[in-house]
Amino acid sequence: MLHQDRVAVITAGAGGFGSATALMMAREGARVVIADIDRESSQALIKQVEQAGSQAIFVNTDVSKKADARNMAQAAVDKFGRLDMLINIAGIGGGGLLEEMSEEDFDRVIAVHLKGTFLCSQAAIPHMKKNQYGRIVNIISRAAFKPRVGVGAYTAAKGGILSMSRVLAAEVAQYGINVNCVAPGTAETKMVKANFSTPEARMQEATFTGVITRPIRLAFPEEIAAAIMFLCSPASAHITGSTIHVNGGTFMP
Repeated sequence: MLHQDRVAVITAGAGGFGSATALMMAREGARVVIADIDRESSQALIKQVEQAGSQAIFVNTDVSKKADARNMAQAAVDKFGRLDMLINIAGIGGGGLLEEMSEEDFDRVIAVHLKGTFLCSQAAIPHMKKNQYGRIVNIISRAAFKPRVGVGAYTAAKGGILSMSRVLAAEVAQYGINVNCVAPGTAETKMVKANFSTPEARMQEATFTGVITRPIRLAFPEEIAAAIMFLCSPASAHITGSTIHVNGGTFMP
């Protein structure tokens, strides 16, 4: 198994990308910390992880709070003895024109996405340094490279995570820690389904954004999770400060 006895902490671990990643990690032998604010969904996911033959715990975590981030990392070490992988997925929507957006709404988007990634990484790195090994994967977005009107705060946050990830990769490489990003296009998550409530609307979104792979569709959470798994695997040991795009050809760097 690729991750036998390793420990993965996943923020927004009960969400679409998070749950798909948690189950893949479990099948590869990793023990999982589900850092989320959704207790009910997390408990259901824990049962699935256990059915896959591994272990998981839930840690109630608001990633925008330093104390919660530290508690998340410590809980992993207290329960499983180590912390090897951190997958920063937690995020919220941030629709609206920048000219019209309130300061409070802008601050909240930045706090959850950018500050949350910073705080959780900062909390996890000391534990990774002890073992001279770590993998941090940050979920950004196609929007960091191909901005879209109406999601300015979200785009700013994701662009900030991209730049911060590159700096962090350089800072921690000497400790055997790799830092990379995965940039999804529009994917079949709860957040997206709330905005595009019908299959027809989601097909229209896939067409509008320029998906060129066939069949034309949005990405599945499992496809994002597969990219995360690769960046946490031994096959990616020589990759850091990089981004994998999973967008059906809607953006080609």
